[in-house]
Amino acid sequence: MNERITRIRALDRKISSLSDAKNIVPAGSSWINMVREAIGMTAIQLAARLGVTQPRVAKMESNEENLKLSTIKKVAEAMGCDFVYYFKPKTTFQDIVQNQAKKRAREILSDVNLNMALENQSIETSEAVQDMADDFINGNTKRIWD
Repeated sequence: MNERITRIRALDRKISSLSDAKNIVPAGSSWINMVREAIGMTAIQLAARLGVTQPRVAKMESNEENLKLSTIKKVAEAMGCDFVYYFKPKTTFQDIVQNQAKKRAREILSDVNLNMALENQSIETSEAVQDMADDFINGNTKRIWD
């Protein structure tokens, strides 16, 4: 079996338990605010632990998406937490690779068919797309991202 396919499947299995991690923070809230309030820590207390002002904590909570990862890590530590992040695929990593391989195969075959149609020799695209996609996946996956 192809090592790349094995790695993709392993990654999909690894994050499958995290698939429900979407929208777990209530609308209008942030992780920082949600955790801070859950553990009973005030913004002033968190600010003191971080060496910043309370208004800075309020700004962090309202603008969490734009914080540096290093800042979020410090905030998590100050609240007795570990900060962990990951890339959550919209489907699976296998699907991402398969879909991109098919897309690239269609692009290539479209050009080929355009030339071959002039000679009345166009090829059946659905099988050819799948075959070419499989070749990309089993061979040089990097080519699918051109």
